Formats: sequence, C-alpha cells, structure tokens
Amino acid sequence: MNNKRRNFRLTFGVAAVLLSVIVFFLVSVLGNLPGARLDLTRDRLFTMSPAAATVLKGLDVPVQVKLYITPSDKMPTQLRTLERDVTEQMRNFEQVAKGKLVFTVYNPQDDEDLQKTLGGKGIRPFQVQSIEKDEMGIKLIWSAMTIAYKDKPEEVLPQILPQSLASLEQDIIGPVYRLTRAKAPRVAVFGPKKEIDRQVAMMYLQQGMQPPEPQEQFSKLRDMLQQEHYEVVPVDLTPMSTPPADIDLMVVMANTPLNERQVWEINRVLTRGTPVVLALQAHEYGYAPSPAGGWSINGQDVTTGLEPMLAAFGVTVTEDHFMDSAMEVIELPREVNLGGLRVQTREPVRVPMQIRVAGTQMNAASPVVNRIGQLFYLWGTSVVTDPAQLSAAHLKATTLMSSSPDCWQEPWSAGPVTTPMITPAGKKMLGEQPLAVMVEGIFPDTWAGRAAPAWPQATGAAMGEPGPVSPQEGRLLVVGCARMFDDNLIGAMQNGLLMMNGVDYLAGSQALLSIRAKALTSRVIKPVDAQAKMFWRLFTVLLVPAVLAGYGITRSGMRRKEAARYRDSLRRDAAGH
Repeated sequence: MNNKRRNFRLTFGVAAVLLSVIVFFLVSVLGNLPGARLDLTRDRLFTMSPAAATVLKGLDVPVQVKLYITPSDKMPTQLRTLERDVTEQMRNFEQVAKGKLVFTVYNPQDDEDLQKTLGGKGIRPFQVQSIEKDEMGIKLIWSAMTIAYKDKPEEVLPQILPQSLASLEQDIIGPVYRLTRAKAPRVAVFGPKKEIDRQVAMMYLQQGMQPPEPQEQFSKLRDMLQQEHYEVVPVDLTPMSTPPADIDLMVVMANTPLNERQVWEINRVLTRGTPVVLALQAHEYGYAPSPAGGWSINGQDVTTGLEPMLAAFGVTVTEDHFMDSAMEVIELPREVNLGGLRVQTREPVRVPMQIRVAGTQMNAASPVVNRIGQLFYLWGTSVVTDPAQLSAAHLKATTLMSSSPDCWQEPWSAGPVTTPMITPAGKKMLGEQPLAVMVEGIFPDTWAGRAAPAWPQATGAAMGEPGPVSPQEGRLLVVGCARMFDDNLIGAMQNGLLMMNGVDYLAGSQALLSIRAKALTSRVIKPVDAQAKMFWRLFTVLLVPAVLAGYGITRSGMRRKEAARYRDSLRRDAAGH
C-alpha cells in the first residue's frame, strides 16, 4: 500500500514539473505572437466593421494617432483600466493597418511644455469624481486623443472616457476616412433666413433705426457638415446664387414659401441625378401664455411651393394638424408674479404636436436610420406616397421611419388649437404613418414643355438662362419636418445623426454609415409577479439545499459500500493465505 502511494506521489511530481516546463515554454515562445480576439459582448462592441477594416487596409500614408492620458496609478479607480482598454483597441487597428496607423501614448501630467501645446489645440484637463476607500473627492485628469494625416488639420477628441469605448471605432476610423479620401464631396445647402416680423420692423423704422438683418436658422447644420469634412456651398436660390452643376448633394430646408423659379431650380437638380435631402415644414405653431394659466397655441400655415412638384413624383406631405400620442416635453419661458416681483421661470409643455420618434419606429433594413435611438420631430407631419403615381413616374419609395400607431389628424385651420383637437380620447387612430421616405429613380421634369419660370423682379436680373439637362437616376430623401434641423433642435436627441446619415448615404460616403457608434442595448430588470417571487424563494431556500443534501447522502452511501467491499476483499485475501 505504501509503495502505491509513493509511486503515485513520484508520478504526480514528475508530471507537474513537466507541465510547468511546457507552460513556461509556450508563454516564452508564443507570448509575443499576435493573438486572436473574441468579442463576447451582446452588442458586438469590439468587433471591427468590414468598412473600418477596408479603410485601414487602404491607407497609403501613415496616420498618427496620439493618446494623451494621465498614468493609471494617478487615475480614479473607475478609470484605471482606461489606458489599457483604449490601447488594446488601437493595437488591433494597428495590426489591420499593417504599419499605416501609428499609435503612441503620452503623459502630459507633469510636462508643462506639452500642456501648453495641448492647450493650443483645445485640449485641457477635466475634473472627474474620485472615490478612494472611505473618501470622495475630485481629480483633474488628462484623457484626449489627436488624429493627424499629412498636413491637414488635426482631428481632436477632447475627452476619452470608458463610455467612449463603444464609439471608439467611429471616433477614430471616421476621421481617418474623411482625412484620407481624395476629394471632399461638395454639398449645396439652402437654409432660408428668418425674416424679422413686419410689426417689429415698423417699430424700428418709426424710431429712425434700421431693422435687424434676417437671422440664420440653419448655421449649425452647415457647421456640422464642415466638421465632417464636407465642402459646404451655401445657396440662396437667387439669380446670383444657384446650385452649382458640380455638387455631389443638395440639402434643402423648406420652412418658408419658395417662388416658382426656386422650385424649378430644385427640380432641375433632381432631374440631372444629383441627390437631394428635402426637409419640408407644412406648418408651425406659436405658444403664448394664457392669462388663466396654461398656454394658448396658434397654428401658422407654411405653403412652401414644393407641393405640386412632389405630387408629380407621387409624394405628399400632409398639411393637416398631425398629432401623436408619443409626446415630448419642452420648456417655455414665462413670467410669474411672486409678491409683486416679476420672476422669469420655465414651464413644461406637453402637447401631441411635439412628437418623439423611438428606435423601434425606424426601418431596420435601412442604414440611414437603423442605428438611431430617438428623434424630436417638432411640428412635423406625415409623408404620404401614391403607389400609382410613383409607378407612372418610374420611381420607387421606401419608408425610413414612421409615427407610433396612436396618431391622428385634425383638419387644418390657422389660428387657435383647441383642447378637443389635442386630446386623444375618442379619436380614430391612423396606425403607423410614414415620416421620412427615400425616393429613387429618374425624376421627371415637372416643367417639361414649358419655359423656365422667370425670377421675381425683387431678386434681381438673371445671369443667363441655363441650358437643358440630361435626366439621370437620382435619390430624394423627404422628411416631413424641417424644424428638427434648425439651430435650436439639431442637437436634440439624435436629429443631427439623422441628417449626417442621410448626407453620408446620398453623397457617396456609405462607408461611414457602418462605422457609426455602436448602439448599447438598454437592459432593464423586468418586474416579477408574486408567484414567481415565491418560486425563486423556495428554489434558493429549500430546493438547492435539499439537492446538495441528497447528493451528500447518496455519495456517503456509495463510499460506505465501496469501503465495505474493500474490507471484504482484504478478508478474503487473508483467508486465502
């Protein structure tokens, strides 16, 4: 018996030594080889998209990516793995780029010269909350990134945080793609300015002053396109400012009346095959505080003049009041009297013209909208398509996003919006209605056989009549709301992302769509009923211990039987000798 134990221990020791030598050898030899990465996250957050890999493999000149970050030992606890996590993803990018992407890490914490250089680039340290053992404080840290290519201006990511990891592919590969493409697409943007109210203008004139200039409404849209390295061409649709023939895309924000010649110019762009993003506002609303409390709302008609052209294509933007039970709250300023003192406050207003569009209402098959979580569709209306007219014009329409099923319409009437109009009770719900539509095909010239409309005299003399164009296949993205893209709302929810997706798709930059920020699935704990709670309590308190006890008793009985058999065999051996 002792010999068996001694042999077992010797064999076990020799095997352990051999296994240790083999493991050491494998670590030493294979440790520096590039390993495979396995993404086990449900949302595939760390899986590189094929478009990103194509961009990296196509680099001809190295791209310099620099991370400026505080060392991990000086970071708050929740950020100590940030440098490692970012570096792991960047090493993967380096491996795919095969030396054409160079990643370096710098510590600016105690380097004053480097800090001054970074300050000139708009990079500064920022404060984060720190929890260390039993105390809570604030730490000032550095965590930023720059992307440089040739002599082009650097792209700067001023803050890199753990939540940035999900969008790191977009934040890195997107700028790399835009910096390295041979030619920036040219985008013509028509965004009319807001005219000063006539009564206000008369007040200025009566006081001997010139009225203020018309105000910009869509300057942030142009800035956003420029930041994405598009060449923006502002167009006023006047004789001196018509859409150039060499543009790659035209964006039209139609929230004011257009004359017949302006509509003709837009139709001409479509006919020659240039893609167009058209956001059309059928009407707007004015809010005024009511003396009895609450708010009085008045509808204002906006006849853009584009309606006949769209109708010829088989597309109609509803002019009636459009209401949706999926409402969003906005806050409006209001003065209240507190003890004789006038105080400015903000009051929440929730009415069904303030529409929230959720991610479940997007067309999952369309790259333009399939990664959008929510939109603020302020005062918008539905976009209706006529299949017969579309077929007659040889056009195809695809719905990109829809309203909620609980929506309704009220016949249009300028003036007060009454309580019965905005109350969903008793209304006939229309079901899901299209809010954005992509139309494709060769767009007909709705002025065929007629001379081009003349410019109104107020806009000045024309610079010569344009020649005919050859019809080409094109695309038209129609959105029944222009207000969602103005300077006040383009940053709300994901309105700006919808515009950028549409521009990228139509301007030939579809690769950017697949490297947009990956969406994080929102996971919530579902409510548990009383029966389910009782089941899990019994399962944890009684069933699990009972199973373990049963296993122990069974195992103990089996060991006793084995011991009895062993003793019997010893007795038989002794009796035989």
